[in-house]
Amino acid sequence: MALIRVNMGVCEYTHMVRVTQRDDGLLDVDIESECDKVREYGEQLGTLCMEDLGCITLSKIMDPMIVEHLTPTCMAPVAVFNAAWMEAGLMSRSLAIKVGQIGMDFLE
Repeated sequence: MALIRVNMGVCEYTHMVRVTQRDDGLLDVDIESECDKVREYGEQLGTLCMEDLGCITLSKIMDPMIVEHLTPTCMAPVAVFNAAWMEAGLMSRSLAIKVGQIGMDFLE
């Protein structure tokens, strides 16, 4: 299981994105959030396949029908990509945990 916490300081919501790979290779996505829109997004995602991890424009993670109610600045989809990559072994789990966080700084 891969677990990522998203702290959306701008909207003051926190999301917990959990991705678990099944024996058949499919990836189950579970998102806990204080935001109704992000919870709905997670419910609509449900399960991913490996093809969803390879191309951002063809991925279910960025499907316009699923992300349409999220703001373009919402980091939940990016967290799903990162958790899924980590769970599928496409990203070094030990490095990701060692680094601990990635982020953005609003400078002006």
